[in-house]
Amino acid sequence: MAKKKLDNAHDLQRLKSEFPDVHGAFLAGKIPSLRKAFVIAGIKPERTRLDKLKNSWTKATDNERNAFLSWLAARGALSTTVTHSSGPSPSQRAAEAPIASGRYLLPSAIAEIKAIMAKRRLQPEDVMQEIGFPPDDRSLAHALARGASLRLAVIAALEAWLRTNARG
Repeated sequence: MAKKKLDNAHDLQRLKSEFPDVHGAFLAGKIPSLRKAFVIAGIKPERTRLDKLKNSWTKATDNERNAFLSWLAARGALSTTVTHSSGPSPSQRAAEAPIASGRYLLPSAIAEIKAIMAKRRLQPEDVMQEIGFPPDDRSLAHALARGASLRLAVIAALEAWLRTNARG
C-alpha cells in the first residue's frame, strides 16, 4: 500500500487568507519551507527532536538501527548490551535486544515472533491468550501484518514470551 500524499491545499489557502504576511514571506523566499510557514502561523505544531528521532528510527534499516544502538551502548546510554550478527543466535538476540521502538515492533522482533509462531503452529490470537490478553484482541495480528502500534503492556508481555520461547 502506497503512502498517502499529504494535501496542503486547505492549509495553504488558510495561510493565504488568515496570515497574509507569513504567506508573503514564504512566497518571497524568506521562509524556507511551507511546513515552517505553517509552524510560524500556528497552523501546524513544530516537531520536537523526539518526533524527528522516532520518524528517523522507523525509516532506518535493521543495520542502521543496530549501528545506532551500538553507538548508544558505547556512550553508556543503554543498560542492555547490543548484539551483532556475528554473535549469538537469533533466539538469543531476541531474548536480549529491544523488541520495539516505542509502540512499534522492530522488524527483527516481528520475524522472531513469526518464526516461533510457525514452529509452534500458533495464530496471533493464541499468542495473545498465552501472554494474558483476550484472544479476540487483534492488535498483535495487525502489528505483525501491517506494522500497527501495540499497547506497552502487550509489548512487555511479548518480551517475556519471546525470552521464554527463545530458550525452548
